[in-house]
Amino acid sequence: MIGAIVLAGGASTRYGHDSKLLAWLAGRTVIARSVAVLDDQPVRPVIVVTGRERQRVRRAVQAQATGSRRYRWVHNPNYRSGMAESLRCGLGALPTRCDAALIMLGDMPGIEKRTISRLCRLWRPGLDYVRPVCAGRPGHPVIVSRRLFPDLARLDGDRGAKAILDQVPATRFRVLDAPAGCLRDVDTPAAARRAERSFNRGHSQNQTGTISSSFMV
Repeated sequence: MIGAIVLAGGASTRYGHDSKLLAWLAGRTVIARSVAVLDDQPVRPVIVVTGRERQRVRRAVQAQATGSRRYRWVHNPNYRSGMAESLRCGLGALPTRCDAALIMLGDMPGIEKRTISRLCRLWRPGLDYVRPVCAGRPGHPVIVSRRLFPDLARLDGDRGAKAILDQVPATRFRVLDAPAGCLRDVDTPAAARRAERSFNRGHSQNQTGTISSSFMV
């Protein structure tokens, strides 16, 4: 079984006064759009790890939910220490029946449902991870095997998992080509405005936000 962890606990230091997750994007908040791609996907449970503005983030998701999906909420009181602490919170909340976790970021509203579906179909026991790539660049989200959970839990600060994933033999991972939304996050107000224009044009796969600097790269 694949569980899902949505990392929504960042401090939004680059975004400014408000949380980037609460920015409006084509009529919905960034976080609501990001988690909506998990509707009707074969992932159980969906754990959302919050940090800054925890109550507002939770209300935004619940008020704008498009499906019947129920979420499990975990708060990271040490969210300012970096993304690794939020990941530990999420991994610790996964039921033992989950042999893998789909790890995604709450500020990537351009990820497409079909990318999630294809990742889930590609995953199988015996692999250590599967992930999307676009133009040769590794993207998000990433499905990781429980075998890697201890290594991921030992990360600290905002140190990424690249070193861990780079050690996985080629026979134990798979990648798939995906649209550019798997690379783009909404980290700044300028990126949010560009993403808004892209959504309004109906071409979210071509959104021009910042390249994700994030955790699994």
